[in-house]
Amino acid sequence: MQGSGDSALPKGKTIAVLVRSNSSQHARSAEAILINSLIQGGYKAVDRDRLESIRQNKAAALALEGDVDAILKLSQTYGFNVLVSGRATIHTPVKNEFGLFTATAVVSVTACQGSDGRQLFADTSTAKEVGYTGDEAGQKALEAAARQAARAMTEGVPSGGGAASASRIFEVEVSGIRSFAEAHAVVEALSKAGCGSANLLRFAGGRAVVKASWGGNPDSLAAALSRQRGDISLERVEGDRILMVRR
Repeated sequence: MQGSGDSALPKGKTIAVLVRSNSSQHARSAEAILINSLIQGGYKAVDRDRLESIRQNKAAALALEGDVDAILKLSQTYGFNVLVSGRATIHTPVKNEFGLFTATAVVSVTACQGSDGRQLFADTSTAKEVGYTGDEAGQKALEAAARQAARAMTEGVPSGGGAASASRIFEVEVSGIRSFAEAHAVVEALSKAGCGSANLLRFAGGRAVVKASWGGNPDSLAAALSRQRGDISLERVEGDRILMVRR
């Protein structure tokens, strides 16, 4: 993983971007923002025709789950060097007392090297926007979250979440995780649990490690995550490191 201030992605390499969502329109919208940001940042992105061919390949679904063999196969077949896989989610918009709608969107991205599947960068960005309709609020939130994700990816700096100064930083390590999608789902659950920020540090060997800011003690953070995810329970606490397991 790249550190703060470094570019997360190698310049001069060809990058393929694939985003999935419950809505193909939302997936394409997030993809377009990520691709345009890469191009504007001086990166080389796979063109739309080749991207559509990649999307139709049976290995694409496995690659989006973090399957290393699938990533290698797609890279060799289509000639890209880095795969950026993303997940876009828009939560159900809520209507307020003024008749406006508020929507929250989450865009998670993981960049892996095509030659060996090594993870280069991972981040989850969240944005909240207001609109006159639920669809408008959702689209605005999605675009804002995608722009945050793009900036984090090209600058190599996780998006963060504006944590309060009184918060402590914990590393939450969850075992029993089978894919990048499941790892990012843990990040989303921590955000919903009330963390000021939550970012995926790494995922390997079935373990997802998330850096999270929290205003309480480690036991209360573990309990909050378990309330969001009944299948995840606490194993033990080692200082600021919280070890949990997905049953």
